[in-house]
Amino acid sequence: MHFEYICEAVSQGIMRLQLDTGVPVVFGVLTCLTSDQALERAGLLPGKPEGNHGPDWARTALTMAQMAADNQ
Repeated sequence: MHFEYICEAVSQGIMRLQLDTGVPVVFGVLTCLTSDQALERAGLLPGKPEGNHGPDWARTALTMAQMAADNQ
């Protein structure tokens, strides 16, 4: 499937970026087969807001940035 090729390439690129620079990168992407899966995983279905992990990824990025700043 198309998203498998894209996700694999992006994952490999991000891994290479992190290894080359030593800078951690947060990578969150939805891989969905249907529109309903995408809506659920984005937390956009009524009564299912827990599907949205964007805020988790954002908190992780901020934590990583703070840890990097603390180590300088």
